[in-house]
Amino acid sequence: FGGKAANYSVLSRVPGIAVPQAFAVPVYYYRQFMREHGLDERVGQWLTEDAFNDDPAERERRLQALRAEVEMLPLNPDFEGRLLAKLRADYPGVRMRFRSSTNAEDLDGFTGAGLYTSKSGDPDDPSDPVAEAVRRVWASVWSFRAFEERTYRGIDHQAVAMALLVHRSFP
Repeated sequence: FGGKAANYSVLSRVPGIAVPQAFAVPVYYYRQFMREHGLDERVGQWLTEDAFNDDPAERERRLQALRAEVEMLPLNPDFEGRLLAKLRADYPGVRMRFRSSTNAEDLDGFTGAGLYTSKSGDPDDPSDPVAEAVRRVWASVWSFRAFEERTYRGIDHQAVAMALLVHRSFP
């Protein structure tokens, strides 16, 4: 579930602390998305290429293209349907915030603060779709800055996965 979602869960169990209702989407769905669209294999190939590893401009270009692709590809229909059903059942009429919760942040000695994106979406507003919010957060795994920080810290890029911490959006 990533550090943020796990820590939020613990915080919600501390007596006397009022924490807004939330839930987490496990990394399973991010990995499913990457696998179904062949993106995990593509990244794996890039990591073996000198052109990608030795040229920051080329790396940034490819990562930017990958983020753009992630933001456009469809979510798994079963996952999207289950997510929307949960939102409508548990948070009717509420605009929601989808927050990053990777396994490459909030680590001992490495917070990763600001590396990943959070985005809001409204299941009842076609101009503010939940799927777009989910994809935008997932795409942020591949920001140039996040990639470079993980490289510097020796974090295996192929082991990184994004869960989501989901709660009402605070205006």
